[in-house]
Amino acid sequence: MDGGVPGVPVFPVFPEGATAKTPVSLSQSIASRNPLGEVYLTIRRAVPGPRGRLTYPGPMLSRFRHAVLALAVTVAVALGGCARDPAEPARNHPSADPVVAAVAAALTGLSLTDAPFDGSLTAIKAEVQELTEEMDGYLPSVTAGAVTYPADQDTAEATLHYTWTLPSGDWTYDAPLELRYDGAAWRALWAPTVLHPGLDATTRLIHLRFSAQRAGIAGDHGQALVEATTVVRVGLDKTLIPDTEWEASARALATRLELDPDLYAEKVAANGPQAFVDFATFRQFEVPDILDIPGARGLATTSMLPVYSGMLTEIFGTLRDATAEEIEASDGLIAAGDQVGASGLQKTFDEQLRGVPGDEVYAGPRGDDLGQPAGSNILHYVAPVDGTTLQTSFDADTQLKAVAALADVGQPAAAVVVRPSDGAILAAAISPELDGRPDATLNHYAPGSTFKIVTALALLRHGYTAGTPVECSVTATAGGTIVSNYPGFPSAYNGVISLATALAQSCNTAFVNQAGVLGDEDLRDAAASLGAGVDYDAGGILYGVVPIPDSEAVKGQMTIGQGGVLMSPAAMAGVIASAAAGHTVVPWMVASLKPTPEAAPLTAAEAGELQTMLRRAVDDGLLGILQGVAVGGKSGTAEYGAADAMSTYAWMVAYTDDDRAVAVWVDNGGGSAAAGPVARAILE
Repeated sequence: MDGGVPGVPVFPVFPEGATAKTPVSLSQSIASRNPLGEVYLTIRRAVPGPRGRLTYPGPMLSRFRHAVLALAVTVAVALGGCARDPAEPARNHPSADPVVAAVAAALTGLSLTDAPFDGSLTAIKAEVQELTEEMDGYLPSVTAGAVTYPADQDTAEATLHYTWTLPSGDWTYDAPLELRYDGAAWRALWAPTVLHPGLDATTRLIHLRFSAQRAGIAGDHGQALVEATTVVRVGLDKTLIPDTEWEASARALATRLELDPDLYAEKVAANGPQAFVDFATFRQFEVPDILDIPGARGLATTSMLPVYSGMLTEIFGTLRDATAEEIEASDGLIAAGDQVGASGLQKTFDEQLRGVPGDEVYAGPRGDDLGQPAGSNILHYVAPVDGTTLQTSFDADTQLKAVAALADVGQPAAAVVVRPSDGAILAAAISPELDGRPDATLNHYAPGSTFKIVTALALLRHGYTAGTPVECSVTATAGGTIVSNYPGFPSAYNGVISLATALAQSCNTAFVNQAGVLGDEDLRDAAASLGAGVDYDAGGILYGVVPIPDSEAVKGQMTIGQGGVLMSPAAMAGVIASAAAGHTVVPWMVASLKPTPEAAPLTAAEAGELQTMLRRAVDDGLLGILQGVAVGGKSGTAEYGAADAMSTYAWMVAYTDDDRAVAVWVDNGGGSAAAGPVARAILE
């Protein structure tokens, strides 16, 4: 045959006798091996012959080696029946991906709207409701996973990715989904395992919540200041007596507790016949004798209370039952019956203190019986995380001492003790007359002459020293306003005296006479360098207000702590602590909220001059009452109210040589006479 190789047969593309319309397999054109192991393939151009037969007039391609056979066999296998990709539908069916995505969307939130399930969607919705009715309202988010298709079948398998956002965190798992092609479209097959692989026809999901233990509040060096305490809720159990006796017992109980009988009688009447109507809560050892009153009872429970009754309650705050709005907004972190912070640090740090509840989900029985979680039916569990103790700066001994010092003042008063070395507030106490008002840290008043410490620093920054002479005139005029000294001011100090003497003797006119030296922002800047007058966000502390004066008269008043200057006891404790420490001290209660000073720092030279003047006030000035307990300090009196009914605030600030500084404020008092004894009692 033309173009052939001697001794080797030629295999045509079309077998002998095939017509042009006869299909031919490529495998029929493969040549066999010759004895030399070589493969030869001759392909001839076929042309029509007599009666439709094909002939092959000449060769087109000749000699190939072993690779030809391998290639030809591969092609033959590929054309004859290749392996199908399981990620692709069989039998030219459409992709099931859109159906799986629609199922995931329908299961998200469990609305099941337009879910492409095979069967009654109404029945499926009813079963899903039964399966999840004990999940406490939590709903899943579902996304579609990959789809696989078994070979040559009308079925498919997919994975659904579930996420339930629970109080303790996300619960995630995968569930299987089977699908069937019904000749026109893919349909999802419903089963309880679609919701969770651990469910069957007899079980459902049941959620349990485990409350976390609320943490306490600790003080300096870890002292327990607020902790879990057994308390007794005293009230009337209406089930124990006839309804005809409810009102009489309510009034008798209220009278015994020294509370409003009308108010409690109304509360008892407003509650149902099975109610226990509580009226007051007492520590376990403080419960009054009530058992002789028909229906009166006490229920013991646990509450977070100060270790010492009433200590720092106005700062630590109180607890109350969570409201419906708080429960709804908490995403499950708060439940009915939980207590939340109502005020103070309990409110500011509520999330830290109450911790995170735990969660458990188990496959329980359907019907009325919830069963018990045990072993393999527990599908998810996260233990509760108890709250974290709030560390504060308070020292219990110092606090109790301050409370005792204020107990018999007989008028509104407050005191704050600060540790100058680090600004920690060791005590913040109020007198009984303030009735729980947090005036030690969260109220401010005109500081009077104690603010002369700030004015003195402002003058130092204009080149003054403790020995700089100033004029202590009988009266001084600032912007047309006449200022005089306090009644009984020693005339021996009128005239030219040193700045240190002016501070020690509290000469108003000497400071007002220097007002013209000061710029409008000098007093504000000096106060900031002493830790005051800046609105730091420190969690329940007011640092005072130092306005920009709008007239020379106002500036003159400001030099002596009036004219719109306002300071809290905590702020003035920071002022005297800064002078004592030699650097800017900003008082704080919680280390995580400890402010960073923003003002120009107090220099060592400035602090030295201030300390010289403040020591003079104790050694031979108006603070003789503090001799022996304080190193330096300053008293002050500020006027307030209408001109025809003027009243005063009394102030005293002082520091010791053992790292303590105190500020005392007394309403309707005068200087050292009112505030001095309190300061001494706290410091000695």
